[in-house]
Amino acid sequence: MRNDTHIESPTHIDMDTDSAPLDEQPRMRVPRQWRRLFETVGVVGSLFLGGFGSGYFWATRSAEAQFTRQRDDHLAEIDRLRDAFGDRLSSLAGRVNEAAGTAAGAAQAAGEAASTAQTAAQTANQAAKTAAKEFKKP
Repeated sequence: MRNDTHIESPTHIDMDTDSAPLDEQPRMRVPRQWRRLFETVGVVGSLFLGGFGSGYFWATRSAEAQFTRQRDDHLAEIDRLRDAFGDRLSSLAGRVNEAAGTAAGAAQAAGEAASTAQTAAQTANQAAKTAAKEFKKP
């Protein structure tokens, strides 16, 4: 504490100035409760962040391995399905082609039958006209 009645000598350095050595500067200390709180928060925070970081690291490594394994399983399943159903699809494609050829032949035969039926109808019509003319003659 300063005493205003005290006369200072020129060699004496005032404690409240910035030119005083650091050891002689008045220090303001944080209360012990606050220091303990900061210390506890620091320790718990470092434990939490350390656990979070290591857990994240191991989880990403595990996820990469799992994604790789899952991709390989999917590709193997696709190959298996191609092997299992590829032969069946090839044989079905041949049968479908045969059925299409048979259907085309049947359509052609139906067209020819329709043409023959039309010709027969025209012949019958001509015969009916001729018969009608002969029936009218006395």
